Amino acid sequence: MEFTKKIKELKKSGFFESLEIERGIEKESLRVDQNGNISNKKHPKALGSSFTNPSITTDFAEALVEIVTPVFTDVNDLHDHLLALHVFINKNIDEEILWPFSIPPRIKDESKINIATYANNKAGHLKYVYRKGLAARYGKTMQCVSGIHFNFSLSDSSMRHLINSNIQDDIDSAYLRLIRNFKRVFWFVLTEFGESAIVDKSFVRNRDNDLNELNETDLYKEDATSLRMSEIGYKSPAQENLNIHYNDLNSFLKEIKEAIIYPYPEFSKLNMKDEDGLYSQISDGILQIENELYDCIRPKRAAHGDVRPYDILKREGIKYVEVRGIDLSPKELTGISKNQIRILDLILLYCLIDESPEIDDQEFDVINCNDQAAIKNGRNKNTKIIIKKDEISIGDARNKIIKDLMVVAEMMNGEDHKLALKSLNLRKNIFNPAVSFNDTGIELAKKNHSEMLKMKDIDMKSFIKEAEDSLIKFDKISDDTIDDVNNFLAGYNKNL
Repeated sequence: MEFTKKIKELKKSGFFESLEIERGIEKESLRVDQNGNISNKKHPKALGSSFTNPSITTDFAEALVEIVTPVFTDVNDLHDHLLALHVFINKNIDEEILWPFSIPPRIKDESKINIATYANNKAGHLKYVYRKGLAARYGKTMQCVSGIHFNFSLSDSSMRHLINSNIQDDIDSAYLRLIRNFKRVFWFVLTEFGESAIVDKSFVRNRDNDLNELNETDLYKEDATSLRMSEIGYKSPAQENLNIHYNDLNSFLKEIKEAIIYPYPEFSKLNMKDEDGLYSQISDGILQIENELYDCIRPKRAAHGDVRPYDILKREGIKYVEVRGIDLSPKELTGISKNQIRILDLILLYCLIDESPEIDDQEFDVINCNDQAAIKNGRNKNTKIIIKKDEISIGDARNKIIKDLMVVAEMMNGEDHKLALKSLNLRKNIFNPAVSFNDTGIELAKKNHSEMLKMKDIDMKSFIKEAEDSLIKFDKISDDTIDDVNNFLAGYNKNL
């Protein structure tokens, strides 16, 4: 009742009428050949420099394309831009195609996966060494998992209207309130956005798992939502030692700093330098740098130049949140639909507006248990989770959240958000043992590729220019010596 009352008060005050949501998307996709093998080719020159092109870069692997949109306040404009970038990429990767799933294709030999390289200067080597460290810690296969990062904020005027303040400390508190609530409802996000209930056996080669055999090549979990977010997916066992509750920004930053600067025994056993004398990881802490934090959501502020995320957050506070626990939607050309974007709008607004008490250790454990239940069994409506200390079926809990989200949707301008919410249904996983996960991915990747090649009315001049400009900018970068790079890396975390 308190939530509904608050929503009505916000509606009466004109909050929803003038609401401006700022959204951006980062989307990862593997380049593969026509047989589904991860590409061993360098990042295509036609896409520009992965180091200096703001729209198209690479993540862990040279073949792992990362698409980055600008910030948009209109869902249609955001999705149109994302689609146009996909068309541009598909038209400039020769005979290769983009893998449509979050879980990678069959990997015969992970040693042949090429770690992304950037520039022969300090910043370029920082990115490369960080990725070398990830490979040493977690293996290359895990690092080829793909996903959607959804960046969300309110405009300054909308945030001021919501919290009656433009003081940064109050803005930080609002976004931390959102983050805590998002952690509380992430089980719901998994049920709606999870798209990874099956993996090729190569994905868990030499690793313990509790999956069932579907056929000669594949493993699955019947009621799973997102194995990508499970212990076999994009996870770090070491980070289970972190105690991040998001109750205040200073505590969050302190936890991040300590995770970077204090050695972690398992990672201290890894060599800090390779046979060429170059660093092979940036730190032997639980985290090498801030970006290694694997969580479903993170507080963020864009940093410029050499300013690192820790410093910019400490100095200027939170500007937006980055939602990370979203699987690629394989049947969508862009990996995410307009309706899915609008549903994320509603979830994040709900989390921002609703009351959000601090998370204590007991609730922290409950949140993790709920997530695991949703990851492994979220497609079964009778799966039990804990909501406000009461055990409830995930189906009933889901209906309750959808009801609250509809209260928000009804306050939004137009019908789009309501229609998006009405499109949700508690899906059942469908498995076909006769067709392998790998073959399914190849067929779908080819279909998506063919469909995008047929799109003739999308203007790509701006992307062509951006790629060309990035190559010109890259050519002007001066190289640094190995000694300069190593001295830079040695001191990188000392001033944190």
